Amino acid sequence: MTGQIHSLLARSLLAPRSVAFVGVSAKGGAGNKMLNSALRSGFEGKIWPVNANASEIAGVPCVPSLNALPAVPDCIVISVPAEGVLALVKEAASIGVRAALVVSEGFADAGTPEGRERQERLQAIARASGMAIAGPNCMGIATLAHRFAATMADIPAKLDAGGISLVSQSGGLLNAVAELSANRGIGMNYLISIGNQAVLDLADYIDFLADDPKTSVIACIMEGAKDGRRFRAAVERASRVKPLVILKLGQSTAGQAATFAHTGTLAGRHEAYEALFRANGVAAASSLDELVETAALLATAPLPAGDRVCLLTVSGGATSLIGDLGERAGVTFGRIDEETSRRVGEALGVLRDFGNPLDTVGMPRLRQEGAIEGVVGALLDTAEIDVIGLVLGMRLEGAENHERLVGRMAEIARTASKPLLALSFISNSLTAHWRGYAREKGLPLVEDIELGLRAIRHLTDYAAFRHNMSTRREPPQTRPAPGNVSAAVALSEAESKRIVGRAGLPITREYLAATPKEAKVLAEKIGGRVALKIQSRDIPHKSDVGGVHLGATVDDTEMMSQKILTNAKTACPKAAIDGILVQEMVGEGAEFIIGMTYDEQFGPLVVVGGGGVMVEVFKDASVGLAPLTRQQATEMVARLKISVQLDGFRGAPPLDREALIDCLVAFSNFVASTDGQFAAIDLNPVFVRTQGRGVKIADALIITSSLWEEDNEQTEPHYAVS
Repeated sequence: MTGQIHSLLARSLLAPRSVAFVGVSAKGGAGNKMLNSALRSGFEGKIWPVNANASEIAGVPCVPSLNALPAVPDCIVISVPAEGVLALVKEAASIGVRAALVVSEGFADAGTPEGRERQERLQAIARASGMAIAGPNCMGIATLAHRFAATMADIPAKLDAGGISLVSQSGGLLNAVAELSANRGIGMNYLISIGNQAVLDLADYIDFLADDPKTSVIACIMEGAKDGRRFRAAVERASRVKPLVILKLGQSTAGQAATFAHTGTLAGRHEAYEALFRANGVAAASSLDELVETAALLATAPLPAGDRVCLLTVSGGATSLIGDLGERAGVTFGRIDEETSRRVGEALGVLRDFGNPLDTVGMPRLRQEGAIEGVVGALLDTAEIDVIGLVLGMRLEGAENHERLVGRMAEIARTASKPLLALSFISNSLTAHWRGYAREKGLPLVEDIELGLRAIRHLTDYAAFRHNMSTRREPPQTRPAPGNVSAAVALSEAESKRIVGRAGLPITREYLAATPKEAKVLAEKIGGRVALKIQSRDIPHKSDVGGVHLGATVDDTEMMSQKILTNAKTACPKAAIDGILVQEMVGEGAEFIIGMTYDEQFGPLVVVGGGGVMVEVFKDASVGLAPLTRQQATEMVARLKISVQLDGFRGAPPLDREALIDCLVAFSNFVASTDGQFAAIDLNPVFVRTQGRGVKIADALIITSSLWEEDNEQTEPHYAVS
């Protein structure tokens, strides 16, 4: 985003000093609601309703037209029918207005050619004038810190200003977040409804909020990105300075034309968003409540040094529940070592071994003078714990026991070297007595045991991302979009192997034979048993037509080559046959797949998973956005169920995990550097052999895009795998 747009967002649109409202009427309607929201917000700037047929509305004097305004407003709010919007925006631009908020419907949202054309004309006006335009078809904006609102959303009067800013594609869900936050006393900064994103899109707002000093957490409710590359860049930049919590609505399939490739069934748009969020420490919320609880925790808790959590409670049964739900949420419970256990017992006056979650053996023991200080002090001193939480069934109207314990936790938190928090078992328990406690006392509070545990996991994940930022590469530059994927060509295995082999990836030793007799000569050259495979661009899945024979000896190579040639011609009589690939046999190892499918929004999606013929049955795969860091590749492999084979399964020797990771990183560099040339790539199977023996790519399928050129061969040395 340019500095000019940043300035327009900050001064003219989100925190204006003067606003003109066009489309207001004393009879009511959207314009009237927008005007009244500004009046209720306590806005101290100039407000001008524009109406030629009224002297005043809601007690505010009207002006008959934009040209009659006593001064040029920072922002104009437009609530007129769609056919009147463009003329108003042009007029506003002509008098020097720098920002507009268009509430009106009837643009691209209408789904008609007329609506799409109207939106394109609005974009053209914005480009020509340099105007920052929010919407159209949006519910408006509220800036609590600036005491300004121009919105149809129902902003609760009790909603306080704070550090969480929300950008939402859904006006109705924005309403719900505002209500939830107000009930919990969670402070909000900006509430932004973005509508059609004709000019300013989600990436623009994220980019702006990354630099906004009054925003500590960026929360988003999104259906999809207008420009995946820009959205990715904005997320990658923002996450390096402050946490993001995103509720992504809806899922979609990959929509790839490259139907021959397995990778298209393993990675789609939903997996692309997941990969982007995971790689950048973004908290991916699954509900509005999780969005709010996670944002509240991230806004108040310091980042821990690690992910090891200790949760203490006064109920033995509760420890079991916490343990079960914590495991489901992915929370890591740290070890309670012998010395820490001794000190905890000493503080509570009981001799026993303590586990984690930590049962404090009842409320009376924890309430003793100095008990909670002793327990928490022991946990603060051990290197095995990074986050400490007190879990209670906190009551809506408060309770004396809870008040004392939580208050003492708040006192300890003032000087603690690790994050401390309190978690209530019960939903909606922090909306009365405890409302706003976290902001007032500085002790993070979360409610609902499941949501709270997920929020804690999001906190530790983001902390890990921030700690590891130095190992992560800068966001990649935006690259050209692919050509027409419908013009794609599926290359033969030999052609595909030549491309990835020259990129430095470890392919099997192999030769292409024109005849069965030549295949025998080449088999003698390779030595030992060989694999024989029919080669044709028209037969991408060779085994389906009997076009593969494994383990041929030199003596039977000619006969088996003739057999697979006959099978292929019988099954696919119109196929253009290139010949027979004679390939060394890989004698041992686990089968993996490494692949790429091209997403028109995000570019190359890299896939690693369990390979072989059952790849689409088990769909054990991890997805990442190219290029991958080594750490990201390592995490992708670790998430696979099949990864247990790498460590030596049932007495088998360990396999070469590091070589697989090397290959995955090199492949991701290759597909990033050839961005747009290929629609999909399958390397399947990739045999991961005994530790120290590396990996071998036994088969490959490349599906090109129309940008690929037949003679384009990548040879850059940084792809190479040793």
